[in-house]
Amino acid sequence: MLHNLFLLAFAALISIFAGQKFVTYLAARRFIKANGCKPPYRLPQSERIIGYGLLRAQRRAAAEKRLLETWCKRFEGSENTVQMSIVGTTIFQTVDPENIKHVLATKFQDFGLGRRLKTFGPLLGSGIFTSDGAHWEHSRVRPDINWTLQAY
Repeated sequence: MLHNLFLLAFAALISIFAGQKFVTYLAARRFIKANGCKPPYRLPQSERIIGYGLLRAQRRAAAEKRLLETWCKRFEGSENTVQMSIVGTTIFQTVDPENIKHVLATKFQDFGLGRRLKTFGPLLGSGIFTSDGAHWEHSRVRPDINWTLQAY
């Protein structure tokens, strides 16, 4: 009886995990279609779903004080946007100026910081680096300044 209960609980957890991945996949497909996105370059990983090897590599690079160098190497020979998985979480990194402009200025309401406030909030407080939505917009927009770029 206990064995069957364990199997049922395990099956329920797998179903929930698979359901969350499927819902995330559908949301991403809708976003891609609505914004005309090209598919990102997928960083080659031996364990794509879990991504533990990439986490280990990042920790090693951080300990050796070469994390920025490691991140920059991801873009060598690839597109300007890469997709990877770290401990089951899909992560996108970009150096594409147009993507950065959309994330930070023109379509920032479509993007979120995820768990950044929970992670960095105790260190940085609630400001431009840890805020989303209206609070983030208020932190960065100054109505008294004309932000129009002019050519000289």
